[in-house]
Amino acid sequence: MGCTLMKLFLIYMVSMFIPFSFAQAQSPVVAGEYIVKMKAQAGVTANSRISKGLKLVSKLGSSVSVKQAFWGSTMMHIRSDSQASIESLRANPDVEFVEPNYILSLEPNDIQPFGVAPQNTDSYGQSGSGTQVAQAWNIEKPYNQGTKTIVAIIDTGLDTTHHLFADSNAIWENTVERNGVAGVDDDGNGYIDDFNGWNYVANSNNVYDDDDHGTHVAGIVLGVGQDILKSSVRESKIVIMPLKFLDSHGSGTTASAVNAIYYAVNMGAKVINNSWGGPSYSKSLHDAYTYAHTHGVFISSAAGNGNSQGVGQNNDSVAMYPANLDTPNNMSVAASTDSNTKASFSNYGTSVQVASPGVSITSSVPGTGCAAPGCFQLMSGTSMAAPFVAGMAALILREAPQLTGYQVKNIIMSSVDLFASLNSYVATQGRVNIYKAIQNAQTQTGTAAYNPNYTPVYKTDRSIASAADSAAKGCGLVKAAQEVSDSGKGPTNGVGGNIAVMFLMILLPLSLAFSLRKKVEVPANAGIVRRKFARYNLAKDLVLQIGDQVVNVASETLSLGGLSFSGTEAMQINKGEKIRVKIVELDHEVEGEVVWCSAKQSYGVKFLTISDQLKDHFAAWTVGLSPT
Repeated sequence: MGCTLMKLFLIYMVSMFIPFSFAQAQSPVVAGEYIVKMKAQAGVTANSRISKGLKLVSKLGSSVSVKQAFWGSTMMHIRSDSQASIESLRANPDVEFVEPNYILSLEPNDIQPFGVAPQNTDSYGQSGSGTQVAQAWNIEKPYNQGTKTIVAIIDTGLDTTHHLFADSNAIWENTVERNGVAGVDDDGNGYIDDFNGWNYVANSNNVYDDDDHGTHVAGIVLGVGQDILKSSVRESKIVIMPLKFLDSHGSGTTASAVNAIYYAVNMGAKVINNSWGGPSYSKSLHDAYTYAHTHGVFISSAAGNGNSQGVGQNNDSVAMYPANLDTPNNMSVAASTDSNTKASFSNYGTSVQVASPGVSITSSVPGTGCAAPGCFQLMSGTSMAAPFVAGMAALILREAPQLTGYQVKNIIMSSVDLFASLNSYVATQGRVNIYKAIQNAQTQTGTAAYNPNYTPVYKTDRSIASAADSAAKGCGLVKAAQEVSDSGKGPTNGVGGNIAVMFLMILLPLSLAFSLRKKVEVPANAGIVRRKFARYNLAKDLVLQIGDQVVNVASETLSLGGLSFSGTEAMQINKGEKIRVKIVELDHEVEGEVVWCSAKQSYGVKFLTISDQLKDHFAAWTVGLSPT
């Protein structure tokens, strides 16, 4: 009785301090399927680690089989009906993790049956939001200039016969396979005759959209760069790589999504759109996003459409994945209305970077019998907001193709239109503006590519011990408290003593935590250097003048107090030396002093003057960014 009472009390007390995100719902899983990652080893290639993993699985016998090894990774998709075999894999020192194959799905959309009829003149009619799409067309590179950015749409597939995509030559083509031998993997990527992408549901090259969602998303991406409602569409400015991993019910698995991301990156996509998700964190999906970041690929992820009642939720407390993954290339996108308020269904939070039009968006859907450029529908959702951002990213890269996904993300965030109505809903407090983004991209055509180092920190699940654990270990923590009190004397014995000890065990760590959070006064002479200005990872082209030397470099970090940079091996440079710095985007120089960071073994510059122009630009560059 006493043990039960104390267990209930302990659960109540612990629940008071567990962050709300730990209590969120979990995605369903594919029974008997798992994703396994082999550990990194110095000097051992990914192929060698996968080979080791395959041998490891084969030793477990017929209870475990490998469905597929993910191309370019050290992860495998396996099937096993033996829990003992799975635990054996988890315990193996060469295995990084074993996780379930979660089921992911589309967010519910509001669908209306009729779109806008085709027009004869170029105009933007997909939404009524003031994103300045048509104005951006006037300043973008002409149709016959620039390389077409490849945008991978990982979704329900694409109707490649739709007039919009066929007539505008907007479908990506794997020319090696198209010009190769039928039935042969001509390019050696593990996929046979993948002419336009791949279908991970049917494991075939037929990417046809049997849900409408993927084709609608693709029309939004394409429509940022041209009038898709025109009766005779222009040549597209981008190409779309359709990767189908969601079935006709809008359901797919983590294994298929991860496979699709690796395919997209390895086949040359520079932008990925993911308008789907689930509440469960996946290490393998985190790894796939990291792989995309390492290769400079930008990803637009839908923030999600709220709870079962269609009311938006705060992603800071009820996470949505992959939108909540913190890779530097990932942009989480909320949906806004034409009046620049958050859509009622849209998720939000500081983990969501921007808002984008997502209410009553006109775009393409599969169908026959529709006049050119094909069939259209109105849909609403963050699923519609994310591809608008993906289309922006593709056009930014068309202007400045050397930029990384991280740099593209910064351009988009620094180009938003600010609205008080979005202040508490997205980190930038703004809705995207393509005209401003293209203007900013055109100032960075000569900016060096920059990608911050990033290593994923895997999240771990926390849960109160199961009934099985309790049976094996008595009352767990409560039992330990009882054993301590029983060894004592006087009033600590019995239930009252147990509760008293239990209170101490709970309150002592809490009081310690609260005390650590208090501000500690440090004497001025304690030797601690406090940073006066927030520093950000920002890559800006610089011209440094030190005496007679003039060198072009790129910043690594930047603040109003100074900057750090690399590439000074050939320079004669000394700590304390006066220097002149020109940030290429600005029309004036800044005076500074060379400083040395012993921790990083690198030089930097401390600004001696800070102009109002630099302050204004710095504020725009860092909107929505987190300090280092």
